[in-house]
Amino acid sequence: MDADRCKIIQVWVHPRSIHLLTSIIEAYEGLGVVSTEDPHLALVHIAVAPGCEADLMDILHGEQERLGIRFFREGVPL
Repeated sequence: MDADRCKIIQVWVHPRSIHLLTSIIEAYEGLGVVSTEDPHLALVHIAVAPGCEADLMDILHGEQERLGIRFFREGVPL
């Protein structure tokens, strides 16, 4: 993967937390863009800006319990 391209992070959140997750990520201008893949399953893709991956992961881990975030690796839940 090129260093100058966005990386896609896939997570699952509680369905009621999709909007809050989107608001949190968008509050960090330029960090990433949240897209809901399936609103019923609450699968979310986050396109994170190059060089911002560590910051995004810090935020996601910090909000993991509150938003019910579950991470995926290669399409499989962890």
